[in-house]
Amino acid sequence: MNILKSLESGLEAFFKPFEYIASRYFLLPTRWLLSQIDPLSYAFEGTLLKKILQVSIYPIFMTLTFVIGFNLVDEGYTFRTFLGTIVMFLIFGAIFAPLEHLMPFSRKWLKDDDTHVDFMMFFGGKFWGDYINQPLKLATISLVVQEISPEIGRGIWPANIHPWVQVLLLLSINDFFRYWYHRWMHESPFMWRWHSVHHSSRRLYWFNGTRSHPIEGLVSGFLWGIPLAFVQAPVEIVFVTGLLGRTIGRFQHTNLDVILGPFDYIFSSPKNHRYHHSKKIEEGNSNYGGDVIFWDILFGTFYLPKGQQPSDDIGIGSMPNFPKSFVGLMFAPFTFGRLKKEAEGVSAEQEPIKN
Repeated sequence: MNILKSLESGLEAFFKPFEYIASRYFLLPTRWLLSQIDPLSYAFEGTLLKKILQVSIYPIFMTLTFVIGFNLVDEGYTFRTFLGTIVMFLIFGAIFAPLEHLMPFSRKWLKDDDTHVDFMMFFGGKFWGDYINQPLKLATISLVVQEISPEIGRGIWPANIHPWVQVLLLLSINDFFRYWYHRWMHESPFMWRWHSVHHSSRRLYWFNGTRSHPIEGLVSGFLWGIPLAFVQAPVEIVFVTGLLGRTIGRFQHTNLDVILGPFDYIFSSPKNHRYHHSKKIEEGNSNYGGDVIFWDILFGTFYLPKGQQPSDDIGIGSMPNFPKSFVGLMFAPFTFGRLKKEAEGVSAEQEPIKN
């Protein structure tokens, strides 16, 4: 334990300058620009334009994802496809960030003192995903498919129906496996060690859906990647489905005051996902769907009380001492036992003495 603690302290010291540089030189100018929008948000309250945006922005972005996605693969997967995907989400981010300041769900969540950590987790996760996770996953899935039978699932996929319907079908199939894995991470104490990193954030905004431990992504890729390999959907359908999932993920974590109506009962939306991040266990252990929410409705884990709004007080309620730094979050699954004991000790000290 002492060796682990020493290693964590050493890496904290090593990465601290990088966190400072990310916060000071990359994010500070953006922070200042976005703060200029904050006063406008008060004047924007109650306007017709806000009401229109509240109900239209979600279907607009979802539709754009379909249109842009299929356009990017109309000649197959090329360098244009790769570059276009990056540009698309840069543009989406450039729209989401100012909109969050113009029409925020929670003004408390506009305080961005943790963005530099999410920034580092994104690029760290990108390196891990592209150079370690992805090759391992593809090699394992290929081996399993060859060993079982590459003929399984061939010809089953309904390629004759409308491409948009195919995307929604694949999205739903993918999320069936994702639902059970996500539920397992909440209900298993061992798996919660890894998934707690994602729930450590004390605010939701468009970028921190990427906050997760790399080991979690590695295991999840195997568990639902192998069954999907036998579905054998066309490459362009798989590509657009991936894009749509990323758009849903951006909205899922966004700090936007939107009204989605029936979409709250179809997709994993900002409103139902905010309950999933609640400090209250009975609320947090619900709404496991990553892209769609009807698996939760079917299996009894859907939570969306009518006439109420989710709280903006989120995080890991039982562990206020959970790490906030990049290195601390990377080590958290390995130091979880110590962190839990420390949190229990703090709670015992704060508990009032009963006469």
